[in-house]
Amino acid sequence: MIVPPSFLFQYQLSVPRIDGLHTKQGRPLRLPETAGIFVPAAMNEGTPGIKVRLAWNPDGLAMELAVHGKKREPSGRRNDLKHSDHVLVLIDTRHTATTHRATEFCTALQILPADEAAEDLASVQIIDIAQQRSAPRAQDSRRVKVSTTLINDGYRLELWIPATQMHGFAEAPEIGHLGFYVVVEDTELGQLPLSIGDDFPVAHDPSTWLQLNL
Repeated sequence: MIVPPSFLFQYQLSVPRIDGLHTKQGRPLRLPETAGIFVPAAMNEGTPGIKVRLAWNPDGLAMELAVHGKKREPSGRRNDLKHSDHVLVLIDTRHTATTHRATEFCTALQILPADEAAEDLASVQIIDIAQQRSAPRAQDSRRVKVSTTLINDGYRLELWIPATQMHGFAEAPEIGHLGFYVVVEDTELGQLPLSIGDDFPVAHDPSTWLQLNL
């Protein structure tokens, strides 16, 4: 296997604190350009890129994800992910970059930018992580806010994850960092990872995730 350039470094990405995010139901996040993070996969030849903005405050974590290069609107069915546009988001509130199995401090979200079962609106589920050492405390996907906006050549996804849905997040500001990863699975463009794709165990190995400095 040829090692992609994006795998050659350990990345620590700074994320700004922005208070007052998502204080009103349905209010757009409107994260500023300064919330944009470096996407290591952009260094890999032939890999279509994604654009990601992130911000945090004690109430939770916000993400804007833009996917460009599509000719069709996103579509999907929760029970047929293989033929659906979907996004996997992974978070570790006790990230060490040396732990290869998810702990109770790890959270995985499976997002459909357009879900037939939700009247083609965006939907989100908190899902199990393979080989997770211990189960996180009870989580409620309904408290996670997600929406999709169509753009000329793709879509923009907005995500707000309340602190209550990420076990250990309350202590994250004192610790100073999180583990984070995102992978887009697109029916037109293929897999669009933040850094490395499914040639590596990103779906369940926190050591492959990136570090966000708060």
